[in-house]
Amino acid sequence: MKWMLLVLGFAGVTVFAQGTGEATQIKGFRVPLYDDGGNLTSQIFGEYANMMPDGMVEITDLLMEFYDDKDVGEEKREARMRVTSPKCFFHRERQMAASESSVRIAGDNMVVTGTGFLWNNEDQKLVIMTNSKVILKNITRTMNQGVAE
Repeated sequence: MKWMLLVLGFAGVTVFAQGTGEATQIKGFRVPLYDDGGNLTSQIFGEYANMMPDGMVEITDLLMEFYDDKDVGEEKREARMRVTSPKCFFHRERQMAASESSVRIAGDNMVVTGTGFLWNNEDQKLVIMTNSKVILKNITRTMNQGVAE
């Protein structure tokens, strides 16, 4: 089972408690996610988050980064893919995120945009709900290299 550690103690974090049973607002946060071997697989960042009592987190200005190079230290690891969206909801316990807002996924050789998404950390699956558009970069060069080999 994958586990999650919520890190709130770094520069720029401000917590405003609005009373018992109400949301707590956090400015500048990150949630690192690890595999069973303790390797960092992804991180969720947000400009703001409203922590709801039911375990949901409303995130403003979402950035998700995904990593796969486990042979280098976390401080040197580069994201292989980034997901951005102006707003989404993240369920801390289930490690799932969903949004009805615009979404942009950027990798080395592709960009995918659309409206709305569902993400599940358990199976590392991200689904764009509607209006998806895929742009492949350097596809001719990649195809020609494959033919030459």
